[in-house]
Formats: sequence, structure tokens, C-alpha cells
Amino acid sequence: MIAFVVVASVFAMTTLQTGIFSTEQGKEVALSGLDLATGSLQLRGSLRAVRGDVDVDGNDVILLSGVDDQAVAKVIFTVVGALGSSMTDLTPPHTFNDTGTDPDASGLTSRSSATIQTDSFLINDAAWTVTFPGTDNGDYILDGDEQAEITIWLHTCDNVNSLWDLGNGTSDPYVDAAASLIGVSDEFTIQFHPAKGNTLNIQRTLPVVLRPQMDLR
Repeated sequence: MIAFVVVASVFAMTTLQTGIFSTEQGKEVALSGLDLATGSLQLRGSLRAVRGDVDVDGNDVILLSGVDDQAVAKVIFTVVGALGSSMTDLTPPHTFNDTGTDPDASGLTSRSSATIQTDSFLINDAAWTVTFPGTDNGDYILDGDEQAEITIWLHTCDNVNSLWDLGNGTSDPYVDAAASLIGVSDEFTIQFHPAKGNTLNIQRTLPVVLRPQMDLR
């Protein structure tokens, strides 16, 4: 009888501990899933591609009948929280001010990142900036009542000469060669990796004619 009671007690304690452990594990999984979901972003509206005159030869003068060319200079899209209240940290690695050369290094620690890829190149850590049109409480956290407009910069903008420059090699986050310019009918993929949450994937194809502003739905 004593042995039976002891075995039953041990079994009951083991079952209780297992149940508690399973409950805690389930709670952790649920909280982790909720955190992932609230950190995810969704695209609002369409993506806009901006055409630019690219100074391929680097002489600060655009001659489109020569080596210079027109290509997509930057792409812009708007995101909101997937569940309405993402609280996602969108501190950008770059900012812009429409003077000198844009974009400029922000000097801030960015926890989100962007990737852009075509058949001819891959930029793993692309240059991007962010603004908050409409409601904006002054920080870089995307709140439930805010929307963020993210700009991916494929080239640096020379505001003085009104043109766009190629990058200087793999050490910078820009398109480096004329052969890699994004032009007519090209397909590109953007992956935006928020500080927490799922990666936002955007794939688009350019029209057969490049216009100054292109709405890619």
C-alpha cells in the first residue's frame, strides 16, 4: 500500500510538472507568435518608381545620346502595421534634405534593413529613408495610427547638377555599373526586413516606357 501511494504521488507530481511545463511552453510560443505578427508590415497602396538621368561617365553633365542613360533612381512604397499596431522600429540608416547629395548617412542605429535584387545585381543592405506622412508623433516607431513611406535609393542624387550617380563599388549600397541599371521591362524584387516580424516581399515589373513617375500596382 505504501509503495502504491508513493508511486501514485510521484506519477501525479510528474504529470503536474509536465502540464505546467507544457502550459508555459504554449504561452511562450503564443507570445512569440503575437510579437512576430504585431511587428510585421503590410503594403498600403502601390509602389512608385522614379526615373532619373544617370551620369554614367561621371562628368556631372547628362548627355543621353552618349554614355549616360535613364533608369529607375529610387522606389517608394508605404507600409502600415499588419495588425494595426506594429510598434516597429523604422530608424533609417539614411536621411535626405534635397541639398548637396542625397541620401545622407543618418548616424543612427537601424534595426530594419532592405534588400533589392534584379537579374544583374543584388544589394543586400540597400540605402533607404523613411517619412511619416499624415499622423507623425516625431519618432521612428511605426504606431497604429501612423503610416510610413519608405524610399529605396538605387543611386545617389546630385541635387546641384540635377542628376544621379553610380555607386563606387561593393562598399556602398548603390547600383555600381551601367549594365545593372533598372530600365524598361526589367523585373525587380524588394525585401524589407523589419526589426521584428515577417519580411515584406515586393516584386514588380517596369513598363516598356520609362516615365518620370511610374505607379506599379
